[in-house]
Amino acid sequence: MNLYVMKKIYVLFFFVLSSVVISVGQVRPRVFINPGHGGHDSNDRPSFFYNIGAGDTLRYYESDTNLAKGLALRDILEQRGYEVRISRTGNTSADDLDLFEISALANHSGADLFFSIHSNATGVVRRVNYTLALYRGWNGQPCVEGSDSIAASMIRSLDRNRITTWTHPKMKAGDWSFFRGWGYKTGLGVLRYNKLPGMLVEGEFHDYFPEKCRLMNADYCWLEGWNQSLSIDEYFGRTAKRGVGAIAGRLLDLTAESVYPGEILFGLDSFRPLNATAVTLETPDGHVVASTVTDNRDNGVYVFKNVPAGRYRVCVRDTVRDVILLPATTAYCNFSFD
Repeated sequence: MNLYVMKKIYVLFFFVLSSVVISVGQVRPRVFINPGHGGHDSNDRPSFFYNIGAGDTLRYYESDTNLAKGLALRDILEQRGYEVRISRTGNTSADDLDLFEISALANHSGADLFFSIHSNATGVVRRVNYTLALYRGWNGQPCVEGSDSIAASMIRSLDRNRITTWTHPKMKAGDWSFFRGWGYKTGLGVLRYNKLPGMLVEGEFHDYFPEKCRLMNADYCWLEGWNQSLSIDEYFGRTAKRGVGAIAGRLLDLTAESVYPGEILFGLDSFRPLNATAVTLETPDGHVVASTVTDNRDNGVYVFKNVPAGRYRVCVRDTVRDVILLPATTAYCNFSFD
């Protein structure tokens, strides 16, 4: 084989190899997930409440639900071919990393996107429930290009949740504008040293009592991770790569008022969720695809995960509802019994 032919083969090989590397880079975006807080420490804003359905005093920690959402999101993204790094997989005081350390891990991870997961609290008697996304910079002027885009996509995806009751419109903002009283360009610590496109999301307000009960449901936390993944797919232009979705809803008894009359409640949250109630997912001809049972924590939540797109029936007691599930979406099917 002469030198000319060898050079041609080498150039062709290098071109093919480069194309494969570029293709792999396009197919495998990299995401760094930060489930906020860590450990049941004082900055975790612990909340203890008596749950009538469970017949016990339950402990709510934001770090628990942040981690549940983060692990769900990690698993979902990895199943779709993303490379994922996560700041913690446990929930001890040792997992409560310094904010600068979290930024350093993210900056050196090779990630294309940074995403910090939280829930919010008013800290006062007044109760609200909405989604808030914050990015580094002034409103409309992110420090890292793309951060406002993922923030906008994230709140759109989470705000479509029809299990919960939203009391106010969704919101996105630059942290310098949102926390204007903190001082010039101070903002959120976890975003302060971060060099990646990214944002922090407060998915809901966990001190709104019905939302706290919903967050105590593992499937509800998974659903939030799923909905977060929809916005990440949108950001990376990967929505068309999935043919599955989720079907979810809540069950309510309109003949019974909430078992928590002293709490501030909005909309249908004034009525009692159905505990320990069977829900069945069927094909239109009655073939059972999956079944589940609502828990005993006064939320009435059910979720069917990774369901192939198509037509289905959701059955509760003697009531049947038809559902059309499109790819890369969540279809909501709530039931109210009177």
